[in-house]
Amino acid sequence: MSQYIMVSTTERYKTVTENPDLEVVAAYEYYFFGKKKTTFSICKIKNPVTRIVIQGVAEVFPDNSIPIKVFPKFETTKEIEKEIFELDLDEDNKIVRVH
Repeated sequence: MSQYIMVSTTERYKTVTENPDLEVVAAYEYYFFGKKKTTFSICKIKNPVTRIVIQGVAEVFPDNSIPIKVFPKFETTKEIEKEIFELDLDEDNKIVRVH
C-alpha cells in the first residue's frame, strides 16, 4: 500500500515538493483571520529513501535536507485530511483546497 506524508510551507520557510520521489496529490491553504498562514501539501512517497528540502523564505538559513524517514507517514490521504480539517473551526479559521 502507498504511504503519504504531509509537508507545509509558511511565510518563513518553503518545503520543496518539486521532487521526482514525491507526488503532490492534494494541497490546502490555512487562513487565520483572512490571512494565509500555511499551505499543507499531501505527497505520495515514490521512493522511501528520498530527502525533503526546506528553504528559508523570510529568514535566511541554509537549505535543510531531511530524510523522509523522520516524517510521520499515513496509509491514506483521508487520515491526513482529517488532521488538516481540525483547523477548520469557524469563519476565522478556514481550510481551502487548492490542488
